[in-house]
Amino acid sequence: MRAKAQRIGILAGAVMAFLACVGPVPLHAQERDRLISELELTDRILERARAVVEESGNARALHELRFAFTLQEQAKQLAMTTDANLTDIRRSVELTARARQLAQRAVNIAAQQAQLEQRAHLLIEQLERALEQAAARIADAPSDRVERLLALATRRLEQARESFLEQHFQEAIQMVQETIKLLQNIGAPTPGQQLERMFENIRRLLERVEHEAGDSDQAARLIERARTLIEQAQENAQSGHPFAAERRLQQARDLLLNAMRLTDTPLDAANVDRLLEETTTYVQDIASQVRDSENPEAATLINNALRHLDRARELRAAGKLRQALEEARVARNLARRAAQAAGVEQL
Repeated sequence: MRAKAQRIGILAGAVMAFLACVGPVPLHAQERDRLISELELTDRILERARAVVEESGNARALHELRFAFTLQEQAKQLAMTTDANLTDIRRSVELTARARQLAQRAVNIAAQQAQLEQRAHLLIEQLERALEQAAARIADAPSDRVERLLALATRRLEQARESFLEQHFQEAIQMVQETIKLLQNIGAPTPGQQLERMFENIRRLLERVEHEAGDSDQAARLIERARTLIEQAQENAQSGHPFAAERRLQQARDLLLNAMRLTDTPLDAANVDRLLEETTTYVQDIASQVRDSENPEAATLINNALRHLDRARELRAAGKLRQALEEARVARNLARRAAQAAGVEQL
């Protein structure tokens, strides 16, 4: 290929020398100058394309580039014909322009392959991590079905690696994506476990909203409706209708969030200061009782509560009232949970 390039370079020099010596008849000066410019431009583009395409090793790109060099050589040979006329020169211009198009196509193919190679490499690494995580989720007692799925995923990983080495990047990508989806189902919570989590979360939200509802009649009505929906959801779950239970829990959650919005304290400095003072008293009282209980879970919760309380004071000092209010609420909820974990009395 390099010898061929040198030969083409010599040929190009000969073409330029020849064209420089040819008079205005039969070649027009304007057409001659255009041809020289076109041939020189194509030579530069082909050399740049060669560096990219040969490094990629893509067979299709190499084929396109070889054809581009062939067209460029034809363009030069046509221009060097001793009896070349204006039609020949214009045909030479067309051939060298076509060679540039093929070179650009070859570069695009090589670049696309490079992108596919990088994507395939990243996905294979992702599948390796997914396999490790799936194995960790099933602990030491996997079922026969899970073991078969893991074995299948491992085989597909090896096949994807082989496809990658053979530069079949699209094939490797498709195989890895399908296998990652397969692994996502291993160790995932069962529908019953998911429903139980929803019950736990909605109960916590109910406790929080009840604690903050105050004297709002409208919030109280929303809370009562939510409590009824939670009871109905429990009945649905016990009678084997998990989807109905999930739907009612979602409805209860929406009601409780609406009730929480109704109990928001107006955002003025005096109200925020008052809430901060009340929260500080509450959290510090719980903290003293939790420390006496020596319950590690409660201790962690109360330490987090104190950290959020400090953050609330910092935000209040900076004039960020809403953020301070949110941090204070988080601190109060954490302190309440700490009290429940420690079994201490709450004010």
